[in-house]
Amino acid sequence: SIYPAVPDTQLLVCTMEAAEDNKFRFHVGKARSHDSFYTDEEDEIDKFWASKGILGADMETSALFVIGGLRKVRTASILNTVVESSGGLENGINSYVNGESLTKIGEEHEIITALEAIYKINKKE
Repeated sequence: SIYPAVPDTQLLVCTMEAAEDNKFRFHVGKARSHDSFYTDEEDEIDKFWASKGILGADMETSALFVIGGLRKVRTASILNTVVESSGGLENGINSYVNGESLTKIGEEHEIITALEAIYKINKKE
C-alpha cells in the first residue's frame, strides 16, 4: 500500500475470523489517530470525521501501523467503543474507569480476539 498506516492483511483476516468464531459483534474500517481528546471543538471534530466514514478514534493505531510496516512486524488494531459518537466524552470515560458492564465486556472480547488471532496467524505460518 502507498499509504503506510494500514494493518497487515493476514493478521486483520485472522482477527476478523477470531471475532466471528466467538460470535463477537465487530466492525472493520478506518479509525482516526490523533493527539488530543480534550479540545473545545471535540463534538464538531467527531461529527466531521464520522461524516467521512471514520468508525472510531484513538491515539496509537497509525503510529503502530507505520512502525510495524517499517520494521516488518505484523500489526492490527482492535478498538473497544468507550464513547459512542453521540455520547458524552466525560460520561463515557467515567463509565470506562468505573468498569461498567458493556465496556468491560468489550475489553474482554478484545483480549480474546487478539489472543486467538495471534494463535491463528502462527498456525498459518
